[in-house]
Amino acid sequence: MKNLLLVLLTSLSSYVFAQTYAIKGTAKTQQNEAASFATISLHNATDSTLFKADIADENGGFKINGVAKGKYFVKISAVGFRAFASPIFEVIDTDIDFNPFVLTADAQQLKEVKVVASKPLIEVKEDRVIFNVESSISSTGTNALELMRKSPGVQVDKDENILVKGKSGVRIYIDGRPSPMSGRDLASTLKSMNSADIEAIEIITNPSAKYDAAGDLGIINIRLKKNRKMGTNGNISLGGMFGITPKYNSSLSLNHRDKKVNLFGTYSYSQGAWHNRTLDDQILNNIMYNKTWRGLWRDTSSNLKAGADYFINSKNTIGFNLNGRVSDHNGGGESETLIGRRYATVPDSSVLYSQTSNPEKNKNLNFNINYRYADTTGHELNFDADYGIFSSRGISYQPNRYTFLNSDRPSFDRNYVTKTPTDIIIKSAKIDYEQPFKKGKLSYGVKLSDVTSDNTFDFFTKIQNEEIRDIDRSNQFRYTERVYAAYVNYNKSLGKKWNLQAGLRAENTQSLGKLTSFKQNDLDKVDTTYLNLFPSGAISYKATDNHSFNLNYSRRINRPSYQNLNPFEYRIDELVYSKGNPFLRPEYANNFKLTHIYKGKLTTSFGYWRTKYPVVGLRIPYDASRTYFISENLDYSEGFNLDLSLNTQVTKWWELNLNLNGYYNLWRAKLDNNLIINNQTVAFNGNGQSTFKLKNNWTFELSGWYNSPYRRIDYNSSMGMLDAGVQKKFLKDNATLKVVFSDVLNTARGGYHSEYAGIATNLRFKFEGRLLRVTFNYRFGSKEIKEARNRRSGSEDELRRIKG
Repeated sequence: MKNLLLVLLTSLSSYVFAQTYAIKGTAKTQQNEAASFATISLHNATDSTLFKADIADENGGFKINGVAKGKYFVKISAVGFRAFASPIFEVIDTDIDFNPFVLTADAQQLKEVKVVASKPLIEVKEDRVIFNVESSISSTGTNALELMRKSPGVQVDKDENILVKGKSGVRIYIDGRPSPMSGRDLASTLKSMNSADIEAIEIITNPSAKYDAAGDLGIINIRLKKNRKMGTNGNISLGGMFGITPKYNSSLSLNHRDKKVNLFGTYSYSQGAWHNRTLDDQILNNIMYNKTWRGLWRDTSSNLKAGADYFINSKNTIGFNLNGRVSDHNGGGESETLIGRRYATVPDSSVLYSQTSNPEKNKNLNFNINYRYADTTGHELNFDADYGIFSSRGISYQPNRYTFLNSDRPSFDRNYVTKTPTDIIIKSAKIDYEQPFKKGKLSYGVKLSDVTSDNTFDFFTKIQNEEIRDIDRSNQFRYTERVYAAYVNYNKSLGKKWNLQAGLRAENTQSLGKLTSFKQNDLDKVDTTYLNLFPSGAISYKATDNHSFNLNYSRRINRPSYQNLNPFEYRIDELVYSKGNPFLRPEYANNFKLTHIYKGKLTTSFGYWRTKYPVVGLRIPYDASRTYFISENLDYSEGFNLDLSLNTQVTKWWELNLNLNGYYNLWRAKLDNNLIINNQTVAFNGNGQSTFKLKNNWTFELSGWYNSPYRRIDYNSSMGMLDAGVQKKFLKDNATLKVVFSDVLNTARGGYHSEYAGIATNLRFKFEGRLLRVTFNYRFGSKEIKEARNRRSGSEDELRRIKG
């Protein structure tokens, strides 16, 4: 840390005394009126690269500071006017104050210009694909897990695991911060997040060295809404979903921003119940188990986001951010399992009736404080400190009754209760610094993260309303993990056509898992320490204005979750158990991707990946009648993928977005129980949206997604849905009404088939996808302020590109 601070101080001192100058001017129209809030950009004359971007004030005036000696030219753009470029000029030893620049009206523009801030549904960048949720009418009223199904290249399997290119291992971030959740806990969290709170979903398959190395297939970042608009304004949203049962959601956002402070806050509430049905046929030891499950998932959640940014001066900003979520879940349902010999000539069946209930209360809270220093010469320092608490209190009630057909045997009951409190504390701090270096940009930083997970699994047998602890299955598992990380990354343009980026990240991981139980266990402590290096790089080539290419590479890691490391078993239901594997190794993946972009509309990418020790879930016999799930490392997996993304304006009234992903995956291993894995699959998935702009501010949309059959360990059947929706804007475009009919073709179903380790399984499920969704949204605030901030938001993307 001392060495890092010394480097930072040395770097700061090297440019504090450098002589720089200011460029001043005014933008006006031919009628000598101010071109208020025009976009101003200063470019280097040698290669036309952007040096600095700014926004003119309400009088059309602007001032760009920190300009070094050299030759430049100014570009000015504004809605309704032709783009303007000044002659080349030279900064020698004084500030420059130009005479007013005069903008010429664009004859092709309409007489009355309406400023509309609109983002494409899908944006394809060099390192990520962005799904802009607000641009999709059909996303109205959905939750974050459902949005994953609509995201390019992303799948959600039967167990609600998130897959990319048919493979698990992607890391979920929420607002740029990694989520500690996995498995069922992550699915519950995502289902409690309403689309009204989400701005965009970013799929980053080959992150640079600046990002944590966790996630062997990269990162999916759920970016929450944050109002960056000037002035005092807000937004209110009310929504309802009507299917088997009604569901409701609402949100309120308030924002105040001026030159010195930005205050923002959002509160949202949602509640509802979702229905599903499962048919699970299984054969074990020549006994058939035919299960029919009618499930119900109830959820009530409240979400709060609040924060402030204080602009100390033009270079220094300090801020804080608070995110909180409180949710009550209750997943359960009724099941009936017919049990009998597979080839019995005389029926000897029994029936297992079960009615389960799994109430769970979750509380999540994360506090962040940030300091940012940035000047106009490309130097930027960011410090972030985070403290997060994730608390879960879950109980599972599992009453079971066995009855016997064609037999005099009396029925009997087996009733169980499971209590699983979980507490996770996350502490992290990081420093990131960027500076110009050798005509490029050098970035480096350090990070310390500390995670403590305390998990209790208490099992009880219920006899005559008395809960008796099962000491053979009760335990407490405490898992701590500390990661020390440092990285360096360099980005440089090589002429007008080539760009190079290379980085290296080092992470030292120290983890300790300690099991406390009544029953003696030889695996009561798992202590590991390992150091890894993660290189990454990218080369970009702009062949012409229509064709550009990008080749990138990254090495990633995927560490086992604390649930998967706990060696004790716990009961999912009467016939299915689960237990962890303390000997799980981290996954290590190498990813390559070549991308071609044509006219910014058609993107084609070809990728290859190879993973060492991939983790998969297996279903193994527990005894003569029961099975259990366990995670195991395979030897390796590898695959290829081909992605196509089309984003085009077909006509003035028709916009088309289409994403297709095809892939080949191979999995190989020889496990300790002589189970041989040698599986291959060729599959594809896709999603698309057609938006039709009608008269009188009406918009019609058709959207859908489809996953073909694919195989990992199991054979998974195809899944897909088609949605249709309309949108109407009124009250001077401040109010929006959206109506969506989802699952038009009634295809919200899936399933899988597997046959290994002496178990044959055939499962089919159907979830409540057919819904009528209605959402009303209203923005309030000064009209003048809105027009200013809409134009401002268009330039903020350019400002972000300066930061890299």
